[in-house]
Amino acid sequence: MKRSSHSGPGPLVNSRLWKWFFPTVIMIVIMAFNGDELAHKLAVQAKQKLSAFHGIDHVALKIKKCEITISDEGFLRYRKTYISGKQEYYSFNLSRLQSIDYLGSSGSGNLIIRTMEDDIIVQTYNDRSGNVDSMSVDMKISLQAIEAEDLAGLQQDLFELKRLVSRN
Repeated sequence: MKRSSHSGPGPLVNSRLWKWFFPTVIMIVIMAFNGDELAHKLAVQAKQKLSAFHGIDHVALKIKKCEITISDEGFLRYRKTYISGKQEYYSFNLSRLQSIDYLGSSGSGNLIIRTMEDDIIVQTYNDRSGNVDSMSVDMKISLQAIEAEDLAGLQQDLFELKRLVSRN
């Protein structure tokens, strides 16, 4: 058999390697997009759960508002704004998450989130004693009216989000 001197797509296209390589690359790209979609879904779901069960005595603690956000990239941010104007801000990436504990009852308690090291950024603004920037290994979020299944679901969402953002 005589080969043509025509310079086509090359030997890689006709090889077995190409037949396996191309579908594998396509699957990796599809899984990457699915991972991003799953990360977004988990971030929204975890934020909704935290917001729904977040319980703080605004009057007794003189708090104007609280905000909890979780980004698709795994950043969990918690901000408390007091009536006086003082703000407390906590932020960390879930890739550094080590453990989640709950101290309390189904009526009320505190979610204790721990990181591997001093990975939680803690900042205060408009504080009478001065603005503070520090790092912490744990943060506390007050919760109320939460059942064991809800806690387990929240923990599962946060650890799955950690797995997804850690691999990127």
